[in-house]
Amino acid sequence: MAKEDILNGLTDAVVEGDDDLAEEFAQKALDEGVDAYEAIIDGLAKGMNVVSDMYEKGEAFVPSLLLAADAMYAGMEILTPYIKTDATNVPRNVVVGTVEGDVHDIGKNLVKTMITAAGYNAIDLGVDVPLDKFVETAKEKKAVAISMSTLMTTTMGGMETVIEQLQEEGLRDSLVVMVGGAPISRDYAESIGADGTAGDASGAVETLSSLVSALPADLWSESSVSASKMKYKEILAQKGTREDIDVGLLTAEKILADYDSVVPKFNETMTKKERFVSAFQDKKVDRLPVAPLICGLSRKFVPCSYADYSTKAEMYAASAVAGTKYFNIDNFVGLTDLCVVAGDFGATIRVPEEDTPAAIGHLEDYETMEVPEIKEGTRAYNLIQGNKLATEKAKAIDAPITALFEGPMVALTQIMGATRVLSDLRTNPDVVQKALDKTTEYCKEMAKMMFEEAQPDNLCLVTLWTNNIILGADEYMKTEGKAMQNVFAPLYKEYNKPMVVHNCADAPHWDLIKKWDTKYYSYTFYPEQVNKGSKDHKYLIENYGKDVMFGGEVSPIAFMDNSPANIEKIRNETIALQESVLNTLKENGMQSKYVIATGCEVPPKGPCDTVTAQSYTVAETGPELYKKIIG
Repeated sequence: MAKEDILNGLTDAVVEGDDDLAEEFAQKALDEGVDAYEAIIDGLAKGMNVVSDMYEKGEAFVPSLLLAADAMYAGMEILTPYIKTDATNVPRNVVVGTVEGDVHDIGKNLVKTMITAAGYNAIDLGVDVPLDKFVETAKEKKAVAISMSTLMTTTMGGMETVIEQLQEEGLRDSLVVMVGGAPISRDYAESIGADGTAGDASGAVETLSSLVSALPADLWSESSVSASKMKYKEILAQKGTREDIDVGLLTAEKILADYDSVVPKFNETMTKKERFVSAFQDKKVDRLPVAPLICGLSRKFVPCSYADYSTKAEMYAASAVAGTKYFNIDNFVGLTDLCVVAGDFGATIRVPEEDTPAAIGHLEDYETMEVPEIKEGTRAYNLIQGNKLATEKAKAIDAPITALFEGPMVALTQIMGATRVLSDLRTNPDVVQKALDKTTEYCKEMAKMMFEEAQPDNLCLVTLWTNNIILGADEYMKTEGKAMQNVFAPLYKEYNKPMVVHNCADAPHWDLIKKWDTKYYSYTFYPEQVNKGSKDHKYLIENYGKDVMFGGEVSPIAFMDNSPANIEKIRNETIALQESVLNTLKENGMQSKYVIATGCEVPPKGPCDTVTAQSYTVAETGPELYKKIIG
């Protein structure tokens, strides 16, 4: 067979996601004397680039990328041992992984695949990676780069910790540090001392290659390491002093001390519940409601550890009510973590004292999944009881509680692993659907018990995979979308409750929310992802606002810096956002149907005074702005 035909065969095998075909043509390449490296670059990697281009154009989605990656690796396994090496051909090692506390691996895996296709040697540490493991591996392998990812705002701080560890070891200037994931912006990457970030896997490769090319030749020499240690010594000394302080607890104590002298001065004319319900119905209000997602941070007012907050009903309830009161927010959304269902199905859950629980041990076989009973001792039961207590206690301050539970797709990807589930949707769809039916059954039962026993003011369902770069709309509707339309939407109607959905994906299929009669939609806006479908309040109010109340414009990362300058920035941006929202509402014949909120949870290790900088500013300036613009 001609070399060109073999290379084309390798390319086609990857595009088609055919492992067997990739292996067949890889062996043919060896049998016909085709250079192994050439077969990888001009055959397998070329195919991966084709699929990546299709993905960028919206012609392919994550499952196709994952299957293409599997085919590429299948061919590489045969070819790699035969790559000709010499002293000048030193592999460029890149350490990749998802930071500790986060088990999402799709983005990480895509970056790994693309940098492998670009000729780098990706050393994959997996998910929930202990922070010092990044540094240890980079040092051992003399890596040219570390690439860290996260989807959860609550784990982002780990990235900065890794960078600081590199500084302590004198290794920071010896390699490139890339950070990525939906909540990571260029500003955030720069603020923690990373070298770069990118909006997608292809961009990550381009950025990485550019940064690596600028590294000095003697990057791992003793003199370079020694000079780097001296360079960062003073900076680290200053940070060390700050890290000894629990900034969340310290700022919570200050808010508690000042509360009685500050909040009553706002002279609010509506209770929290009156305001939220009126805005929900687009009636006149005294000001727009404000409700950032400050679930885990609220525990600092109790105080209690995150482990207690997420596993003890009474601690959760106390945190919910305290956060509502002292942050002066109009609605508390009860997120503990996204692996409640996974834990009840038998996945191994790690529960840190001061961070969100994570599913670290997935089930091996879909067939072993059995729907458990919700009873005392299960995490679902604990969450139901916590919301029952919170709802009862919140009546004293006339505040609404929105309980939150995981949708069936979130649950299944936590139980089995997101990459596996999304890949199996293409190769074993019937098996995945049967497993999804099981999580749907459990989530439905949890929702019924929430409605009947906990009786929160609202119940929010979490969905992640409506993202238009993860699954196409049709594919989503064949999986969780079908459950949303045929199971959960009717269930909400049965209990006469509005459909409330939280989606921290950056670019969901917006039109799908109509299919299940969504009344409140908690979204995330990423300005750098506008070209991929992330939308702001102006677009959402204009196109969907008559039917749906939205909340989620604010980045939770904005709350991590409580310097005077940033607090002033938060205040100014909060005023500007209120003005923009109110003007947009008025232009569209509306008067209050929007919530000033974050699209994801404010990291639970952050300061509290940045949150009050927003919520107190709304309380202080909101009434005048409302009268001025709405009348």
